[in-house]
Amino acid sequence: MKNNRFAKWFWQGAGVLAAASTVLAFVQPNEVWAANLSSNSSEYVETNHGWVDMFRSPSIYSPVVGKLELSEQAPLVKKYNNYWYEVDWQGQDVFLTTSSRFVHLVTTDSTQTVAPSSTNTASSDLSANTTVNTNGLSSATSPSSSLPEWKIEANKVIAVARTQLGVPYWWGHQVPGVGFDCSNFTAWVYRTALGIRFSSSSVYQRYHVGTPVPLSQIREGDLLFFRTANNPTGGGHVGIYEGNGMLIEEGGGYGKVVQVPLYSTWFGHALVFARQVIPNS
Repeated sequence: MKNNRFAKWFWQGAGVLAAASTVLAFVQPNEVWAANLSSNSSEYVETNHGWVDMFRSPSIYSPVVGKLELSEQAPLVKKYNNYWYEVDWQGQDVFLTTSSRFVHLVTTDSTQTVAPSSTNTASSDLSANTTVNTNGLSSATSPSSSLPEWKIEANKVIAVARTQLGVPYWWGHQVPGVGFDCSNFTAWVYRTALGIRFSSSSVYQRYHVGTPVPLSQIREGDLLFFRTANNPTGGGHVGIYEGNGMLIEEGGGYGKVVQVPLYSTWFGHALVFARQVIPNS
């Protein structure tokens, strides 16, 4: 009797396992993938302004596999660590910065920011008549502002440049929050602040961007060019004039984006040329 009862239980259990196997056999791979999504499946990464590079692995030395543009969203897979988000991009897992100066998280349910960008780092002394918004851009407080248009646009350029203070020097790269070289920095700033695009070559900028201006007449937002050992005519290093004798630039012996006095440092002795990108208006 016991043997018969055991056999009955055995065959009933086998039937349950067979049924379960049959159900699993009909689950499609994409359904399994969807079932395995974490609670982050409703969260997306968006840029605050401009674009952000995406890397194959969580390292700035990894190949760049794409750019997350301003109007795009990347589904969040997970927060890999304090420095990198892992996102789904065209069917592959890629990585981008977690810096709240450049990206934020949104949810599909409310489209509200769940990881708001940090307070911008632009100084409040740009102008008494301007404010800096959450994207680090400067704008007039009212249409009746007494500032000339060129000054308003120059303030935008300076505000965007200051969001990168402390970002390391990285030759040949243009990755906000991660690294630039001097001319990639100036090209990124102007494109982000004003939508003005030009080559990231310092030599090209020296001869082709904007119009030449005498060194005695430089003003906020002008590109300043400095001679170096390899380029005595000024195509070797470039920065942006902030006004009041201050320069903001990437590298230049400091290894990062810095604000420095123009005339009491080596820059004053090496300054050879200036170009005005923002026309009078």
